[in-house]
Amino acid sequence: MIWLGSVFLFTMLIGMPIAFVLGVSALAYFVMTGQTNFLLVLPQRMLAGMDMFVLMAVPLFVLAGSIMDVGGLTRRLIGFANSIVGRFRGGLSLTAVWGCFLFGGVSGSAAADAAAIGTVMVPDMKRQGYDVDYSAGLIAVSSLMAPLVPPSIAMIIYGALSGTSIAQLLIAGLAPGFLLAIFLSVYAVWVARKRGYPKSEPQSVGQILTGFWKAIPVMLLPIIIVVGIRGGIFTATEAAAIAALYALVVATFVYRAMNWRFLKEAFVSTAIITAAIYFLIAIANIAGFIFAIEQLPQKTVAALTSVSDNPYVILLMVNLVLLFMGMFLDTIGVLILTVPALMAIGNTLGMDPVHLGVMVVFNVLVGFVTPPVGLCLFVIAGVTGRPMEKIALKAVPMIGIALIVLALIAIFPQISLFLPTVLGAR
Repeated sequence: MIWLGSVFLFTMLIGMPIAFVLGVSALAYFVMTGQTNFLLVLPQRMLAGMDMFVLMAVPLFVLAGSIMDVGGLTRRLIGFANSIVGRFRGGLSLTAVWGCFLFGGVSGSAAADAAAIGTVMVPDMKRQGYDVDYSAGLIAVSSLMAPLVPPSIAMIIYGALSGTSIAQLLIAGLAPGFLLAIFLSVYAVWVARKRGYPKSEPQSVGQILTGFWKAIPVMLLPIIIVVGIRGGIFTATEAAAIAALYALVVATFVYRAMNWRFLKEAFVSTAIITAAIYFLIAIANIAGFIFAIEQLPQKTVAALTSVSDNPYVILLMVNLVLLFMGMFLDTIGVLILTVPALMAIGNTLGMDPVHLGVMVVFNVLVGFVTPPVGLCLFVIAGVTGRPMEKIALKAVPMIGIALIVLALIAIFPQISLFLPTVLGAR
């Protein structure tokens, strides 16, 4: 493990992409430990890692989000959100928060959420006197809700790596996402009152209904996914296919925004994103193979339980390690490296695997807004043209709010398990 860790740290510090970091580290491990005979089976291990039926949901959900994105749905969602909350002090900031929540139910990606909402909202907020760095930070942290609301690529990856029910994970992420939206809304209202940010003119019932009517085809997508899975109409993988077909029908015949150029753009975007995810999963299987050889999950459990047998202390240590890793690695990279050990820890503590999955995914998502590798910070900085460090500084209180929500999720399993239980998914 010394060779694996040393090469891993070196390649990561020189800026190598995480997939190649894992691949080069694994190769160094087998060569330096004299286990070169295992090199013959690595291609088979890589293919086996990708050869899972449930992973078919990934490209299909990505395609659904891409089609909806090029179909111009962002303005419709933001318009509806603004018609509801725009009348309050700091209404545009509330629109940004709930726009991220609604758009997350389509994109399933925090980066896509930050880019789409940031492009539309930040210029409007700037014109109304909002601090640009604060606006960008608010949208960056709000975008963390996207991977918690169905469809969630992060939940699918976790479910595939851990064997946990993806249907239950998708439903379980809704309540934490909603809780984060509530907390961020309270903070946004407080900031707006403190700084005297304006509020929009109240819209009539007719205008609200018009905005709702325009946005309802988009908002139906996550509802179709949850109801279909819960009702046993289709599996999570089949739900992804339904979502992609539904997105194509809505963008083409309802919004009439789809043409061959947009369709090509959606397919190319889907192919690029899917290829990157599948390559990471293939390399992950090699990493998992090494962890099994070295008995890493068992050693990790032994190390943590030797420090304390208090489950809350162990949970705290686990979350601190995940938060630290999230500062340097992306979501899939952290999941790949930690899921085997985390499942062993969860079994030792008697944690529900769905609760553990939601806690882990939410924890890793916080890394999207923490330097030095904060993907959503990079995205929103690119959209606004502002320095990432200034946006990160203004986002600190909101990152603190996300950490409070994380603590609540970790301590109170009912937050994650309430909806799956009520909907009968458990």
